[in-house]
Amino acid sequence: MNNDNEILANAKLTSKGQITIPKIVRDKMELEEGDMVIFHLEDNDVKMTNRKDCKIKIDENKQQAVVKRGKKDE
Repeated sequence: MNNDNEILANAKLTSKGQITIPKIVRDKMELEEGDMVIFHLEDNDVKMTNRKDCKIKIDENKQQAVVKRGKKDE
């Protein structure tokens, strides 16, 4: 398995539909307390992105958000 598909950790879904993001994932994504994450579809896979690391454009016609990875101010 290459580094792009490296499995870092797993998490168990609670009865309330919640998971704890494992520390190794928080560290890799540079997540800190209070950060927002975005879940988006990419090639039929669900991806999670740190909100501060992306730009979001709302496509009103398709009623969806387009997530562009990279710093917001780039």
